Amino acid sequence: MNTKSSPFWRRVFYGVVLGMILYAGFALFGETEELFDHLGRVPWYVIAGACGLSSINYLLRFIKWHAYLRLLEISVRPAHSLLIFLAGLIMAISPGKVGEVVKSVLLKRSRDISIARTAPIVVAERLTDLLGLFILAAVGIVVFQYGIIAFSIALVAVLGMVALLQFPSLINGLLDRLDKIPVVRRYREQLDRAYRSTRTLIAWRPLTATTILSAAAWSMEVLAFAWILSHLGVSAPLLFESFFVYSTATLIGALSFLPGGLGATEGSMAGLLLWLELFEELTPAIAATYLIRFTTLWFGVIVGFLSFLLYEVNQRRQND
Repeated sequence: MNTKSSPFWRRVFYGVVLGMILYAGFALFGETEELFDHLGRVPWYVIAGACGLSSINYLLRFIKWHAYLRLLEISVRPAHSLLIFLAGLIMAISPGKVGEVVKSVLLKRSRDISIARTAPIVVAERLTDLLGLFILAAVGIVVFQYGIIAFSIALVAVLGMVALLQFPSLINGLLDRLDKIPVVRRYREQLDRAYRSTRTLIAWRPLTATTILSAAAWSMEVLAFAWILSHLGVSAPLLFESFFVYSTATLIGALSFLPGGLGATEGSMAGLLLWLELFEELTPAIAATYLIRFTTLWFGVIVGFLSFLLYEVNQRRQND
């Protein structure tokens, strides 16, 4: 492991350790023996199936990633593009998943494509992921009439950001003012290139299509959540509840900008499960939270880790 990659692996290690500490802390709020009893109630095939639904999520989001590359007229073989996309999942435990810009770094290493040109894809991915989750959360919020004001404020803020980015005169004027700052002046050319890419990616037509694709992708994990809940003693119907709890908690985690949404996502998810009276006690709610986060967040990190190793192996073969 070279010195350049050490900070990368250090961040991953810290994220994993933070997750372990957090989940150990959550377990203290419930009966540990009872918690393992609830976890053991969920058959292995349900956990495998939930991971399979998460895999469909990754596939749909890969389609979005590859479409963005084509939109920027960047030619990358689908197999290599998929490997880079999956490797980026290892940084799902970074704040707001911004660490997934590592995909741009990997493209630079393997295809010598400018980072400033592809890094905006990560911004567009996060924006459309948020908008897709807003769509899913709206289903539950309308039904349960909870959190409408906070939901509306957050949605307006995200849409406002997208709208502002549509005006090049405004953004270029802002960059002109910031050009007095040495670090901005030094990277002005890269910033201009990044903004041109961003504006291409979030034009209204591609933005609409990729937002719909994002909503479809994240709905796969909602279905996984409903499936897990059904094996923890929660009676049907669960669809609206699952849409509401999973998407709202995921949004809270994303907007908290904590690493992987750790703490914010788990806490709000368990709290909403109790608020909806899907569980009478905290322990089964914690079990549900553990299982869905393992089959979504941590499963993705594992896939990302294996894909990153495969990428490194391929790079060494090409360099030999």
